[in-house]
Amino acid sequence: MALLEVEQKFVFCLSRLSKFRANQGTPPFRQLKFLGVRCFEDVYYDYFNTLSSKGIWIRKRDYEWQAKQSIQGTFTRSTFAETNDPKEIRDLIIKHLPQSAEAEDGFRLPELCRFKTSRENYLADGKFNIALDKTNFGHAVGEVELMAEDAPRAHKEIEDFMEHYSWFFGREPPKGKLTAYFEKYGMPSALPAIDYSITVW
Repeated sequence: MALLEVEQKFVFCLSRLSKFRANQGTPPFRQLKFLGVRCFEDVYYDYFNTLSSKGIWIRKRDYEWQAKQSIQGTFTRSTFAETNDPKEIRDLIIKHLPQSAEAEDGFRLPELCRFKTSRENYLADGKFNIALDKTNFGHAVGEVELMAEDAPRAHKEIEDFMEHYSWFFGREPPKGKLTAYFEKYGMPSALPAIDYSITVW
């Protein structure tokens, strides 16, 4: 069985970052390994909500095409199948947009938006990936992720993990980067209003 990306977003308090980085919270993580900072640019694509309305998200991260397809869950708690293989991405797109071209032609999808993200990566307690994202338009959001075959079990593990370290993981509803972007800059003029509260990246 293929591994699925199981994730849960959260709001992190900037005032607690220094305590988190030093692993001095109460309780402290059993293990907290800093994996580095990565900066990247994301460009998102769709055609009149055709793909996103079906839980399919297409983007280009720096020079790599990526696709995620929602398997189950909500915006906050999500399970996805993902690929960065251009042929698999085209096959996924063409089911809903038969006119789609090759990756070299941008799959004939219009650009929705682009922005840059600085991401701090950590591995906590030997298995939980924690990403802390800050965008170049001023939005911050965190994510806890597991790669797993059993999505319900993985979600339960993530929930228990976040509850145990609730001093860091905020309880207020998180806001995704696309939601925050369009709230700030508005929707592209050529596209109808789209509910991006269900977005995942």
